Amino acid sequence: MSELSELIRINKNIERQNREIVRLLKIIAGESDFVDRSGYVFPEFPEEEKDVYENAKDFTSLLDVSCEVGEVYFIDGDIFKISIENNEKVINNLMGEDESTNYNVAEFVSDESINRNQSLDDSTVILTESSKGKLPQTLQLCYDQGAKKVFIPWNQMMELLGAPDTLQRILKLNFYKTEDDLVEKIFKVEEE
Repeated sequence: MSELSELIRINKNIERQNREIVRLLKIIAGESDFVDRSGYVFPEFPEEEKDVYENAKDFTSLLDVSCEVGEVYFIDGDIFKISIENNEKVINNLMGEDESTNYNVAEFVSDESINRNQSLDDSTVILTESSKGKLPQTLQLCYDQGAKKVFIPWNQMMELLGAPDTLQRILKLNFYKTEDDLVEKIFKVEEE
């Protein structure tokens, strides 16, 4: 069994235990809303924040593009693109006017792309630490905007438990631990 499969199994057990604890606490507190014939109380869970990316619907297929050498698409709250214009690196926000504060990883990949004179695969996006705590919504944004391959920080792996199964099957998800690990995974196909 892979490490990811084991983590998923453990998390599902924890979720079941937590639901049972909530159910029992609601019975004790007299706050149960619905009890079935077996006496099982169905707890109410607060709605998750649904519109993390409110203006995402205004844009179509931002990530369904071919990359030039040095171009890197990344998500740091909004979708950004690093590119080379007039021998200078330019970071453009493709969804709004906010500036990126976490572009070091994308810049590192861009530099490596230039050094190797190789572009990233089409429809590739790199997630930064800003997706922490909202990975399922960020993956939905990636899918809605045409991404095919997504690179995710390793420490966000557990958040995939909340992502819809269909997204996990449609998008090619890759996890990276360091910048060097990310570069190795992005450019490994070309080296083989």
